[in-house]
Amino acid sequence: MVDRRSRARRTTMNDVARVAGVSSASVSYALTGAPGVSDELRERIRAIANELGYRPSLVAQGLKTGRARSIGLLLTDITNPFYTEIAAGAVAAAGDLGYEVLISHVGLGQDAGGDDADDAGAARLATVARAHIDRYSSGLLLTSLLARDQPLLAELRRTHVPAVQLYRRVPGEPSDWVGIDDHAAAGEIINHLLTTGRRHVAVLGGQRSSYASAAREAGFVDALRAAGLQPANPDQGRWGDISRRSGLERARELFARGTPIDAVACGNDLIALGVLDACREDGFAVPDDVAVTGLDDMSFASVGPLQLTTVTVPRELIGRRGVQMLFRRIEGDSGPPVEEVLPHQLRPRDTT
Repeated sequence: MVDRRSRARRTTMNDVARVAGVSSASVSYALTGAPGVSDELRERIRAIANELGYRPSLVAQGLKTGRARSIGLLLTDITNPFYTEIAAGAVAAAGDLGYEVLISHVGLGQDAGGDDADDAGAARLATVARAHIDRYSSGLLLTSLLARDQPLLAELRRTHVPAVQLYRRVPGEPSDWVGIDDHAAAGEIINHLLTTGRRHVAVLGGQRSSYASAAREAGFVDALRAAGLQPANPDQGRWGDISRRSGLERARELFARGTPIDAVACGNDLIALGVLDACREDGFAVPDDVAVTGLDDMSFASVGPLQLTTVTVPRELIGRRGVQMLFRRIEGDSGPPVEEVLPHQLRPRDTT
């Protein structure tokens, strides 16, 4: 009978070997299915390991192989449902492949403006990425990339660390990417607004340094120009944080100017929430006076009385596909970079 007295430390392979009366090498052979022990001894060692509660150390395996069966997922904001839904898809797909996902919140400087914030954000992202590598993560999923993060991606390529860009991307970067066509999605929003008779459309985008935000802003403007129109706010509030507060503050400024506006196209759903707040403050009826659109179709966009016109981004699918792309690289695929554009869908609702 195995002595199951409580231990103050984790059971090791040496513990299993001592109880079984064999070498650590024999335990390794038995537990990994390698030749070198008889079937009878293999079964006895496995039974002892199970009774002792032995679990192989991923860190030890990483020291031997240079990688563990884990991948790193770096999120811009772990409190933002957009990123948590991406994480849910990634965790599910990784589990199907026998991998764990180690999630880090990058946060600092990722969604703020200014050179100092950019420098702080780039340094923070690089530090977190290297920490995952130091812990033998097999590869990285990156959601928070801005143009200034290109040196980090170059470093990962140089050191042969597989990496996939999720949703945001660095233009011209030869790394795998999965997301949607943000330019086309934004254009569909504008075309929908035009079909409802809107002609004075203000545009409130995200950060200029974000590929996704820039693509959406360009999609809004290009669709308006194709209809012979210009944004109602050509020089004010076009760029800003992707937050409810930012939407509120920028909309207040727009409405205070008295510029004719019959619709506001927002770079994401959070900005749109802020615009709706400003409409309530100023007594504008939505959509009779001002139509409001978002982009992302967050979980709150269609809850209760809030029925926000937006575009659905398949966030969980982005996470799943990102893991699958990363797994191919981990397994040795050295082919050219892959760019996968997933389908999006316009969701007309009450705010238009």
